[in-house]
Amino acid sequence: MNKLRYRTYKFGNLIISKTNNEIAFIYKGRKKNFSKVVYTSSSPAGAKKYIYAICFLLLIGLAFYIYNNIDFHSYDNALDEDDKQKNELLLSKTTDYSEQEKTESLQIREHLVIDGNTLSELAKEYGVSMDTICGSNNLHSYDIIRTGKKLKIPNKDGILHTVAKGQSVNDIANKYKVTVEKIFTENNKKNFDFISVGEIIFVPDAKPTDIVPGFMWPARNFRITSRFGWRRHPISRTRQFHQGIDIRSNHQLIRATKYGKVTYTGWMGRYGNVVIIAHPGGWKSLYGHLSRFLVKPGQYVKQGQWIAKSGNTGYSTGPHLHFELRKNGVPKNPYNYLLRR
Repeated sequence: MNKLRYRTYKFGNLIISKTNNEIAFIYKGRKKNFSKVVYTSSSPAGAKKYIYAICFLLLIGLAFYIYNNIDFHSYDNALDEDDKQKNELLLSKTTDYSEQEKTESLQIREHLVIDGNTLSELAKEYGVSMDTICGSNNLHSYDIIRTGKKLKIPNKDGILHTVAKGQSVNDIANKYKVTVEKIFTENNKKNFDFISVGEIIFVPDAKPTDIVPGFMWPARNFRITSRFGWRRHPISRTRQFHQGIDIRSNHQLIRATKYGKVTYTGWMGRYGNVVIIAHPGGWKSLYGHLSRFLVKPGQYVKQGQWIAKSGNTGYSTGPHLHFELRKNGVPKNPYNYLLRR
């Protein structure tokens, strides 16, 4: 009597089981399991069947892998009108990235802080980053602004620096890691050999750096409630291609995944209130179902800057963030690009 030999191989959701005289495979699907048993023997015909069975299993495994992992581009027939309008907007030049205008002359505005003012709202109102307001006024917190304080706010991203005793333009340039030529250009001065103590110099920072390489997780919560790819819609139960991921977020602050330019804020059908940010390199990010905007179109934001609050607007089963990433107009699985730490 031959000794029973048993082996099991697992490839994701596909399990292959082999004994002396049979091969079986089981695929654990989303709603039901699919199984198939292929018999073989020690005869030549049985060996040939064994080879055919292995090839068949590999083809099935490859098909399931492609189904679950490849980004499909031919899914237009499965999209509803809101998706088509969203895709048209994301492919439009109006939501493309462009460098911050450098021809605009420098203007310094004053703002008297009143009760209820927040840094994010002031950044939205004046169209600059929160770092610009903080750095220009020696603020050490994004959360607290003293009522009655006068803020100096430039009309472009950068820092208003007050010259200290003994400081030269070279010292200021080295401190902020910019060139002296940039400071000359932005401040329209012919001679920086003589600068007085207390004089305000604008240090340009038109392109803020990212905090971390890649894309930052946009919400405080890391739990995904619906993944990228084909799914049954939780409300309509129709089969659709989910072009982003849903992240659990109950009316919490949402941040920019990467440095970029806000190119759209507004209503977008079943996605509710939406923010679109264009990033260098052909990337765009979309944030949906928002309850509140903290930025406005045309504003440049740093990576990690608060841009909105999550919510339940549009066609939604509960408060969460719908988040998408596009590269040259093509939807990408955000989970493969986001930093999860």
